[in-house]
Amino acid sequence: MKTATATLAITLILILAPPFSTPSSAETPQEKAAQPKSGWVLNAEEYFEKPGLSVLVFHDIYPEGKQGGIEIIQHGERVAALGDVRLEPAPGQWGKLPVVGKRVVDRALSRAEVPLRFEKEGIAYRVRVEPDGDAIAVTVDLERPLPAEFAGRAGFNLEIFPSAYFGKTYHLGRTDGVFPRQGNGPTVKVGSVVGAAPLAEGPIFTAATEDPLRRLTIESLSGDLRFFDGRSTETNGWFLVRSLIRAGATKGAVRWKITPNSVSSWRRPPVIGISQVGYHPKQEKRAVIELDPRTASLGAGTLLKVDPAKGLVPVLEQPLVRWGRFLRYDYAFFDFTAVREPGTYLVRYGDSQTSPFLISPEVYRRDVWQPTLETFLPVQMCHVRVIDRGRIWHGACHMDDALQAPQGLDLAFIEGYKQGLKTETPFAADQHMPGLDRGGWHDAADHDLAGGAQAWATMLLALSRETFGLASDQTTVDTMRRNVVLHVPDGKPDILQQVVHGVENLLTGYRLAGHSFAGISDSSLEVYGTLGEPASLTDNRIFDPALTTDEVKGDRSGRRDDRYAFTGRDTGMEYAAAAALAASSRVLKGFDDRIAKECLETAVRAWEFERSHPAVRQPNPYVPERADSQEVLATAELLITTREARFAERLKSLLPVIEAQVQEVGWAAARALPHIKDAEFSKRVGSILAAYAARLKTDLAKTPYGVPFEPQIWGVTWDIQEYAVRQYFLHRAFPQEFDRENLLRVLNYVLGCHPASSTSLVSAVGAQSMTVAYGINLNDWTHIPGGGVSGPSLIRPDFPELKEPFPYLWQQAEYVLTGAATYVFTVLAADRLLGETR
Repeated sequence: MKTATATLAITLILILAPPFSTPSSAETPQEKAAQPKSGWVLNAEEYFEKPGLSVLVFHDIYPEGKQGGIEIIQHGERVAALGDVRLEPAPGQWGKLPVVGKRVVDRALSRAEVPLRFEKEGIAYRVRVEPDGDAIAVTVDLERPLPAEFAGRAGFNLEIFPSAYFGKTYHLGRTDGVFPRQGNGPTVKVGSVVGAAPLAEGPIFTAATEDPLRRLTIESLSGDLRFFDGRSTETNGWFLVRSLIRAGATKGAVRWKITPNSVSSWRRPPVIGISQVGYHPKQEKRAVIELDPRTASLGAGTLLKVDPAKGLVPVLEQPLVRWGRFLRYDYAFFDFTAVREPGTYLVRYGDSQTSPFLISPEVYRRDVWQPTLETFLPVQMCHVRVIDRGRIWHGACHMDDALQAPQGLDLAFIEGYKQGLKTETPFAADQHMPGLDRGGWHDAADHDLAGGAQAWATMLLALSRETFGLASDQTTVDTMRRNVVLHVPDGKPDILQQVVHGVENLLTGYRLAGHSFAGISDSSLEVYGTLGEPASLTDNRIFDPALTTDEVKGDRSGRRDDRYAFTGRDTGMEYAAAAALAASSRVLKGFDDRIAKECLETAVRAWEFERSHPAVRQPNPYVPERADSQEVLATAELLITTREARFAERLKSLLPVIEAQVQEVGWAAARALPHIKDAEFSKRVGSILAAYAARLKTDLAKTPYGVPFEPQIWGVTWDIQEYAVRQYFLHRAFPQEFDRENLLRVLNYVLGCHPASSTSLVSAVGAQSMTVAYGINLNDWTHIPGGGVSGPSLIRPDFPELKEPFPYLWQQAEYVLTGAATYVFTVLAADRLLGETR
């Protein structure tokens, strides 16, 4: 679940935020001499560190996702975040945030200071951070006293990561306690507002006295501290410590001393990154080992084979090869490519040992893509009931879809959805639109049906069927009864039934209004923030304004809980839908000829309309930003489908777009080349792709994992899976330029060979996987088999993080629809490429 202004926020982040940081040059001798004798060092990245500790000072840019303010990393765990002034005791995801100014560093005084302001509220202040013996001193200076309405309300907060402290002790004032696993309150109600009540109050807060790796002390010199459990009011809340800002205070309005305990002998245990599933005998097999940067001598790694009679048998021992520094850690390789004998293996390095994994020519053929196609995608299906061996994942949901979203440029809805100035349909605002209660998949734990995501997922599933002939049947889909039963075959290929479910959603807009829709989303923040069984989110009856709120007549009610359809035409969305429908028409021919015909006819009409009308841009979540890139994709798919000369000619004229956007659309041009009989065009495309391949090789060498790794907020998993899909087709067309290992390294990354941990990022796939994730059942701290999470994110400037088990950081643990579709394709592609080699 992202913020209500996620689209705008991420756009600004991508524009304004610097890329992830790599180690800067060390301090000068003069700067080193200026450092205090406390052991704290203000390093080149402008944060404070000492053995086992880092204190970040407003380095991060995403407080909505618990990344920002003052943050403490203690012995490899980010234990505290969001140290800043807040206007509420335990603000939730949509709490008011200040504007953050530029950090100013005084190395002579070993001090960092950041100016901030709540513009509307007229509160301006500075947060100063500096060492004070073993502690870090935090001081807040206000420009002027608080406005009267915020006296006794505004305070300085520091949030504490729950999972790091469950079952550990805390002490504040006269209260001793144990951090509870469950958020139990208490809460207080003032007027109509329910808020968290403090658990304790006093001048010095101590956490985990008994655990030297997690001990943390906070002392307030400017008034008592209060301790809250933020989960009392928000399921994704953290514990937090707070002190109020006194009325009339300016200088030293807040004065804290924070002392995270440091164990100087502590070293971060090595993380041995391997595929939790395993490897094909013929592929590169390389463990990437993440090391404490103080590791001087590498030593050797050992590959062990599991022998049923002899136990663990060493089959290869050799020294690690140092790769170098990446972000804050050192990296080394243990290469066992030469080992090809099928079997079960482990890698051991020092006291660390991996989970067991396979080396087998069948490694990608069972229990790898199946959980995604056979469980995750069916569970995400909207407008149907989903049953799985004695459990109901959810009932038939959103049968009241949907109301026409009201128009207006100043109206922004959940996730940043906007309608624009016109409805562009025959329907008035808040009028029911028939026929939208079919098809589509929920996106993650959110229940919206984003048009761009539906189109891309549908296209990828169609390409998976077309490219690899996938024909497995483990799911019964009864469209008429709106009933889906997992692990019960019905004689039809599952993937084709999923494609049909996707195109049914895409076609509804064309059937009603002649164009695709941006999406269908919750009409209120209350519903959007309620996670769990989607069938209970609305009453599944069509809203009728003639009825009173609790009145029901047949399939209609007076309860206005129906979702909104956002219906403005967007040229990029039109081309994306056309590409998906064209690809789907090919694979559905012979399976469902009626819908296959409708897909192709709709795709051609959409393409023709956009070619003959001015482009329209109406930003919405998942709506593609570049219409010209989407036109390349749509034109290529229509050429492959119809073989008509007009599509070949148009694609040739789009050569400048192909060159400018080669990373995004070069693969589509490569797929279309066999259908364009133009030697000069083919030569030019080949030259463009060769230049891209050379640049890519340089970029991939920047990380030890051999994949594009440039996270902004979310982990990169879904991005690099899209990259893997493109790499498959580029390798097919130009194998000398694009190495198959580009794709295989992505799969290794997804299955466990990534920063921060060695956990498979696909739930229930591999020996160790993300079994607590951000899906519809996140509040149960569990998972949906086959869902792929976003993966390790970057805590700026240099800390890769994957908090596990913890379901509430969507930028790390969230599932999304398109990630499932790209993952299925990537696994099938890996199996195909390796199955063809000698």
